[in-house]
Amino acid sequence: MSDLFRGQTMTEAYKCISASTLHTFQFNFPPDKVVFNNLTQWVITHSKLPISVYFKGQTTSGRAYQQRVIVDSGATGEANFIDSAANGFTDASTSAGVTSFIKVISGVSAANPCVVTTSTDHGYQTNQQVKITDLGDVGVTNRGMEELDGKTFGITVINNTTFSLYDVSTGDAIDSTSYTAYVSGGSVIMISRVISLNNPQQTPYLVTPYVPTPLTYNAPTYALTAGTSVMGADGDVFLIEVYKWGAVYDLGDLIT
Repeated sequence: MSDLFRGQTMTEAYKCISASTLHTFQFNFPPDKVVFNNLTQWVITHSKLPISVYFKGQTTSGRAYQQRVIVDSGATGEANFIDSAANGFTDASTSAGVTSFIKVISGVSAANPCVVTTSTDHGYQTNQQVKITDLGDVGVTNRGMEELDGKTFGITVINNTTFSLYDVSTGDAIDSTSYTAYVSGGSVIMISRVISLNNPQQTPYLVTPYVPTPLTYNAPTYALTAGTSVMGADGDVFLIEVYKWGAVYDLGDLIT
């Protein structure tokens, strides 16, 4: 995702008590480094893990850099610094963006009226206008239904993933019984969030006024999931340090 805080050095900290299960923490900026200090395990007890560290772009998903308490002078051959191979950190951030009105086509019927099926919920409303693209001969293969490609149609919603097509000028249903058979692929784009017949109110909006499909913005989230190898035992007290660096300079391979 794009960095809204580029060039800024930022820090924050959190306190919590562990439930001994994995937990997803949300931060106020995208972190470059997060240090989980388990204050309960900060004792002279063998194999305790008081410190777990996450580095953005360096920590493999599901792993964690950890410091372990060793009180036997290394007699067992254990290391103080370990790279935990499981149940570590996972980046759980999400990107920002607006509602997408472009849907992938999974089927087009040869029928009257022609019915289009989308691979996911389309979110469209009856009498909105859509444009069909990426059908017909696309160079590598012929996806079929070339008669629809690049054209704009009015739609009548059938359910969450299907709608039929009609001519926006005449209102006549599109008869695709003689069109080239659909093969695969294609896209449908909603080009008008306002229906063509809205003033005055007309069927099917005589009783319930039409409400245009909202254009929504999904804000980014900056989140990190800490697994069970990080979160310790139930009741462990944590102080979590979060850092974002203003810049990271890659000096490459230092040759003497």
